[in-house]
Amino acid sequence: MKKFLQQMATTPHVAGFETKLAKLIEPKFATYTTVTIDKMGNLIAHKPGAKKTKNAPKVMVCAHMDEIGMMVTQLCDDGFVKFTRQGGIDKRNILATEVTIHGKEPIYGVIGIKPPHLTSPDEMKKSIEIKDMAIDTGFSKEKLEKLIRVGDIITFNQEVKELKNGKLAGRALDDTAGIAAMFHAAKALKDFNHNADVYFVASAQEEVGCRGATTVAYDLKPDIAIIVDVGFANMPGLSEDKTIKMGDGPAIGIGPNINRKLFDDLKKVAKKHNTKHQIEVLPHMSGTDTEVIQITEGGVITALLSIPLKYMHSTVETVDIADIKSCGKLIADYIMSLQDWNGEEEWF
Repeated sequence: MKKFLQQMATTPHVAGFETKLAKLIEPKFATYTTVTIDKMGNLIAHKPGAKKTKNAPKVMVCAHMDEIGMMVTQLCDDGFVKFTRQGGIDKRNILATEVTIHGKEPIYGVIGIKPPHLTSPDEMKKSIEIKDMAIDTGFSKEKLEKLIRVGDIITFNQEVKELKNGKLAGRALDDTAGIAAMFHAAKALKDFNHNADVYFVASAQEEVGCRGATTVAYDLKPDIAIIVDVGFANMPGLSEDKTIKMGDGPAIGIGPNINRKLFDDLKKVAKKHNTKHQIEVLPHMSGTDTEVIQITEGGVITALLSIPLKYMHSTVETVDIADIKSCGKLIADYIMSLQDWNGEEEWF
């Protein structure tokens, strides 16, 4: 799993440009499922139910495939590259970082910062706006024009590296951790004759408006959808009632985005199989693909599993491998619990 996460993180997959990641994970899922990629760029891995009962449920498990990043907006006369954000980048933590511009060939660059010796006291108190930042590649404008163009994507140069006690830190673990959990579930189900018709979906463009999930849910029309994303892990400066704990397993969300019976069923399955889990209170919108999948057509029965993650939307996002595996196990165990589904369940 560590190697898989490292491979995904170093593959550029900024929102709207997820093709390379889809091609990387396609052969992984193809070992256990039949894989297709739709017009939106969503990867759909189908594992049909073996029993083929009349009312076998259609279950969609969804984790988004895109990462936050940047896009080239201007090549300046002095050779600097201006850019804009693609997704929820925090302007406070990208100064003095290393990046790659993905043009005709990968171009290394750095986001420069004014030396503190030449920064006024007033400037020290303010965060710099992205419009005032620039990337230095060392090339002249004439050279850059041959290699990159406006609209090319930019990613941070940060690999996923191992910390102590099974922790990993790096870029894009939101939401490659969710994809890894789905793959763990697909692998766990490989030798089981489950009743449910299962679709593992790596959705596109979640970070810019949940677009891929909107179209794929409309296309598949699932009976049940389990969305896998990351949640805010506890860390200094954050209150415990607004965070979840690393090492305590995935958090099962509860709130208006979540079907209460599905929430209860997931808890029962987790307890039955001694799978570590916790509860995440989501009193408003969840900020995930759950929001759009829930309201597809006449509505979908939805649940959200959140993998605890520290330092979200930074280059040092941190997760615990054990939480990812527990999440995948819970998904697989829940799918196996649907053997007696008859299509007449009471959900409210």
